[in-house]
Amino acid sequence: MLVGDEAKLRPLLKHHGLVGKLAERVEIIHAASVVTMEDKPTSVLKDKKDSSIRVATQLVREGRADGVVSMGNTGAAMVASVMVIGTLDGVDRPCLANAMPNMKGRPTVLLDVGANVDSKPENVAQFALMGAVYAKEVLGVAHPRIGLLSVGEEDTKGNETTRAAAQILRGVDINFAGNAEGRDIWNGHFDVVACDGFVGNVVLKSSESLAEGIMRGLRDSLKQSLWSKVGGLLAKGAMKSFIKRLDYAEYGGAPLLGVKGVSVIGHGRSDGRAVASAIRAALRACEHRVNENIQTSLQRMLPTVSSGEGR
Repeated sequence: MLVGDEAKLRPLLKHHGLVGKLAERVEIIHAASVVTMEDKPTSVLKDKKDSSIRVATQLVREGRADGVVSMGNTGAAMVASVMVIGTLDGVDRPCLANAMPNMKGRPTVLLDVGANVDSKPENVAQFALMGAVYAKEVLGVAHPRIGLLSVGEEDTKGNETTRAAAQILRGVDINFAGNAEGRDIWNGHFDVVACDGFVGNVVLKSSESLAEGIMRGLRDSLKQSLWSKVGGLLAKGAMKSFIKRLDYAEYGGAPLLGVKGVSVIGHGRSDGRAVASAIRAALRACEHRVNENIQTSLQRMLPTVSSGEGR
């Protein structure tokens, strides 16, 4: 289902070749307005109930859709997902997860990357558990190795929140391996790294900027002289492989874990490949019943932490 202004969408579909049987696979759901990047995220609750993200999440709430994928206002997508779709029983705070490329060739799940900028220890413990379910069911990691992002690998390192969250996770039947340092996101020593959303967002945004800088620097360096151009041609295959591993478009978007339906939120500057990747991630989450597995895991592993009730 494609949600938006029908009068604008139909000619665009035709322009991009979605005609005939291909067009029949796309159902347009009209939405009269859109939440812009300048709008307040909470506008979906009152001023823009007819916006595309509000209408899309309402489809999930009503059971007409299994999930929603959005490349618009991140805050609005989170508010709509939490308030319209609702949260799973026992989830205090849904969190955003992001697949970060590492040196072992498979991504490290970092969460929370921005949904909660001030988290309690039990919240971070829930993030770790939800990330483990996502890594297993969607990314295919049989026994995810889980860590808490800290300033040192020793148990005594970190702030009060980190140490308290570690104590909770040590009493849970999961593959908790202790503290992870910033480098461990990239070396692949951990499959899941949990942290407060403030820290996670800083790591994510700085990492994206660094990756873009590296790719731009490589391209510029390969154009500086004839020999560098020749070397670039010889290493073209390896360069493509390297750039692909750093490209956010390979993973498409960040799943909002802990809501009753699947919600994947992508970059506002996403290209077609990134959107396709986000849809694929949402599809896998639906097929592998990620939400049901998160719910079961919370009830089984964190009974004292997940005692609240979802909306």
